[in-house]
Amino acid sequence: MKENLIYDRELVLAIETSGRVGSVAVGRGDTLLAESVFSGFMKQGAELFPQIRNMLMQVQASPSEIRQVIIAVGPGSFTGLRIAVTVAKMMYFTHQVKIVAVDSTDVLAENAPIFMDNDTEKPVDCVCTILDAKRNLFYASVFERGSDGWLKIFGTQLVTSEEILAWLAGQGKKAVYFLGEGLVYYAEKFEAPFAVMLDKQYWAPRAGGLFRVGQKLAARGKFTNPHALTPLYIRKTEAEENWEKRQSNG
Repeated sequence: MKENLIYDRELVLAIETSGRVGSVAVGRGDTLLAESVFSGFMKQGAELFPQIRNMLMQVQASPSEIRQVIIAVGPGSFTGLRIAVTVAKMMYFTHQVKIVAVDSTDVLAENAPIFMDNDTEKPVDCVCTILDAKRNLFYASVFERGSDGWLKIFGTQLVTSEEILAWLAGQGKKAVYFLGEGLVYYAEKFEAPFAVMLDKQYWAPRAGGLFRVGQKLAARGKFTNPHALTPLYIRKTEAEENWEKRQSNG
């Protein structure tokens, strides 16, 4: 009976392509049914549709049943975000699929409870997500535990490592868990007496976390107007950078 109730709910697709390695997930209502991670770095374009097709077969569903699509809209890579936004808009304009757009740092924060629930000896004040924005800048967000998951108390803001560490110290934080792909090359910049680096397996956003965050937004009716859907790229497009160079050169 319970299984029948689950399969009476709307089919939901989650597309996480903001990070270095993408993933997709599918569920019904607030129940996650399947998740699949791409095979390697920057495989979003090649593997997105085959992975979606395989997952739908796994849960015995068809593409026409999808009624919601949840995407991460950044900060993230130009190519990955563009793919997700394009697919979401295509699904809306062809089948009126509702779109939920989620901040990538919110998705990252979903990784932290997995670690903390299994390691109760390390009390935590908050979680800090770090994404590399280039030129010694980072997108940072800080989360505290709330009654319904993570509550963002800082961000998503463009800062230096010194600025975010100073802010955390000023808040009197004693144990801050750091995660995010901005640590891949720059973890040493965030070393501090209160800093605890989560294991690298928690640094990448995952579609399962995206699904959980997105469904909370959907439950509150927080759907996105596809005409106003704009991703937040970690770096500007080549055309934008060239235009700014021309303007600065007079």
